[in-house]
Amino acid sequence: MSFPKDPRVMTDDELCDWAEKLIKRRAPESNRLDYKENISAESKEDRIELAKDVSSFANENGGVLLYGVPETKENGIPVPEDLSKCGISIVQNLPETIENILLDAAEPLLPELQIRVLFLKELNGKSLLMLYHPESWNKPHMIEGYKEGRYYRRGNFRAVIMNEKEIESAYLSRKISRSHADEFFKTGDFRPVPKVGSFLRFIICPRFPLVRREMMSEEKFKTYLESNPPNRRPGDWIPFLDGWTFRGYPNGSFHGKQYEFRLFHNGGFCFNIDLAYFLRIQSELMINQIEKCLKEWVLLYANAAFEVLGINGPLSMQFNLFSIKALNAKIPIDSWNADIGLTPLENDSLRFVEETSTSELRFKMDNVLMRIIDRLASAFGIWKK
Repeated sequence: MSFPKDPRVMTDDELCDWAEKLIKRRAPESNRLDYKENISAESKEDRIELAKDVSSFANENGGVLLYGVPETKENGIPVPEDLSKCGISIVQNLPETIENILLDAAEPLLPELQIRVLFLKELNGKSLLMLYHPESWNKPHMIEGYKEGRYYRRGNFRAVIMNEKEIESAYLSRKISRSHADEFFKTGDFRPVPKVGSFLRFIICPRFPLVRREMMSEEKFKTYLESNPPNRRPGDWIPFLDGWTFRGYPNGSFHGKQYEFRLFHNGGFCFNIDLAYFLRIQSELMINQIEKCLKEWVLLYANAAFEVLGINGPLSMQFNLFSIKALNAKIPIDSWNADIGLTPLENDSLRFVEETSTSELRFKMDNVLMRIIDRLASAFGIWKK
């Protein structure tokens, strides 16, 4: 089983063409492909089976469940039956139901689930349902819901229970990958914060860093940023020991500049911004302006940097505010329970870490942004309705 490109960027027509060719050539089931004649989510057993199948791919090398494809066996190996026998009627809201089942069942959450309905022309009004999950950057995932309490991985043709050594190895891999980011947050050269002014610092670190300097890729990204500077405010690149600094021309309190972008040779980066840009009055932080900055400056350039540098996989993000004691917040949006924060900050700084991946950042940036803004707003006593 292979896709011509990442299925998350494939159009519906491309996925339909891929599935049709897969069935017509009778591609066998494997450790990355599973055919299912029907799907049901009515009983507890059905829901556990669904969660087992999806999490088993996430806990192994990733793969596809293709519902609506009856199978037969050739030499003991499952293969699809003729395309004329394929297809199911998909009830309304089935994708949402599946997503909710997996949200309830899997722990931690399956981070990169893709659910697509495929309308093949030859199926006479019926459809196929595709569930795809790549190898998870946050495995192992346990089926915790429905009192199952087990871990599964994909065997040759089915989900099998993981043994103790496999579970231990997956947890160890997750821990080791996080340790690099934790060390980077502690020791990275992000420049000291000035004593005068308030500042936002946002750091993103790949859990699997570049093992060597990618000089040509760095130059390509530097050229990109020069041509597309944050908020159309140009600047200059300056080298430092661990990478490159892009210093914007506009004046501000962060060592004389309004903002500074630091690209590290390990693939991480840091954005330092003078917080005065987001203060409506001296003591009131505009959270919607922070959200716009993160989306249009920070996360946008992170996406570009990781794509150019060829970085894939899990990411750790650290959000920091400095010199903010007694600062309050405002978010003039109707979906929140208050537009003014209820609690001015008692501490002089605010810091938290969020986990994501290059794929989530690319395909579901708004989800990443929502988690960050929710945590920021809650620090000021502002909650979603």
